[in-house]
Amino acid sequence: MNFFYIFEEAIQALRSNLLRSLLTIIGIVVGIFSVTMMLALGAGLSSNILDTFNSFVSGDITVVGDVTPSDVSWIVDQRYVSSTLATQDVRDTAVTVFGETFSPTITLAVGDYNDVVGITLLSGEAFDFASTTLSDRVAIVDEGFVTKVLDDTDKNVASSSISIGGQQYTIVAVMEGGTGGFGRQGDGTILVPYRSAIGVLTNTTNFSAVAVNLINQSYYEIAAKHILESLNVSRAAEKDSEDYFSITSAQDAIESAQETTSMLTLFLGLIGGIALFVGGIGTMNMMLTTVTERTKEIGLRKAIGARDRDILLQILAESVMLTVIGGAIGIILTYGVSIIANQILSADSIISLKLSAQVVALATGTSFFVGIIFGVYPARNASKLQPVDALRAD
Repeated sequence: MNFFYIFEEAIQALRSNLLRSLLTIIGIVVGIFSVTMMLALGAGLSSNILDTFNSFVSGDITVVGDVTPSDVSWIVDQRYVSSTLATQDVRDTAVTVFGETFSPTITLAVGDYNDVVGITLLSGEAFDFASTTLSDRVAIVDEGFVTKVLDDTDKNVASSSISIGGQQYTIVAVMEGGTGGFGRQGDGTILVPYRSAIGVLTNTTNFSAVAVNLINQSYYEIAAKHILESLNVSRAAEKDSEDYFSITSAQDAIESAQETTSMLTLFLGLIGGIALFVGGIGTMNMMLTTVTERTKEIGLRKAIGARDRDILLQILAESVMLTVIGGAIGIILTYGVSIIANQILSADSIISLKLSAQVVALATGTSFFVGIIFGVYPARNASKLQPVDALRAD
């Protein structure tokens, strides 16, 4: 049988039962729309979560523990290290601005801040992070702190003086970050020079963490093992002990986040798949009803020479046409809703819809195969009808 003829016959058959066909198509539209929306939501969430997560990952590996300045110097001297950033967070230190008290994260940082973390200044000029002797009482604040102060005092703190632990510090720059989503932590972040805080904001010269960038990132496991073993030896501890230090890998953390977001996308896809399954059942129900109503027609066709394969292809073509039309409408609907939703949602919202080419291709293929899967049983029943029995059917 000519495929063009099959296509033409399928259109005529669907038009002859227009209302029933439309209701079946609506079921497929709802199913495909649900699947694509869930997948687009999952892809958008995954992308935003990973982007936000990546912004918080510092260095290829991070050494956590009570790290001395000599430990940092030893790490810096290793041939596989390209840059480092040693940090210490000052806890429980009040910050007073314009008579109001705030609780931002206060961080001392020594090293290649821009290479390891990256810093984007909105105003002012950064101090020298590499210096361990800079004792000027200056500070860099992030947008989160500026916004918090503005909300509470109606004043702009940029270029003002603030009191940290009873000591006056002058804000010399405002950096990007800390304004929303995962980027907002308490009352923001303040960076101060290492030497200016020793003996004033903290009583230790040690660091709590050292972020390390490697010359070759693929060797992060070897580098992490070497650093851990060497630092443990300096403490007379077992080489693989984690009593003094622990080393985390950015790659391992990112892979864990990717695995989590992939599971989330799969879960959302399965939720949408339930609606698609219901739509497929509706397609099968319509095709079974169609076969029953057209029993005599099928018998007549077989009596004048139609083969089992011809009948099978005819019913399958009608089923696939229903699901493909429904799938196309569902994809178009998802695309339109995605555009509107992304315009409504704020730019820094973690929720967004990302309708990728892969999702469109998957939805198209799914709608085609749903037509085959749920149409093959009715089509097979129709093809197995005997001409004599079919013509005698009431």
